Amino acid sequence: MSDEAVAAQVVADTADTTAAPSAAGGATVSQHFRLVFFGVLAITLLTLTASLYIGIFVAKPTEAAKSVMETCSNLSQLGFGAMVGLLGGKAVT
Repeated sequence: MSDEAVAAQVVADTADTTAAPSAAGGATVSQHFRLVFFGVLAITLLTLTASLYIGIFVAKPTEAAKSVMETCSNLSQLGFGAMVGLLGGKAVT
């Protein structure tokens, strides 16, 4: 095989594995987008869980615990905003 044929085959294989057609028809979701989206989702759920745990199960939280709870709450709000932005950006393209 020539170098051009090998390069064309690699490009075709990469295109097949990095994008999957959606049920709507034209939009595709790449593996990179999935990785970023699910990474943000995991961090968001982790920080939301930590904030709720401190708020519910810590009877008398110290100032440090209150600060951690507020930070986790802010991070979960930022994560939700990031997910909305990712999905909105994907819908526009």
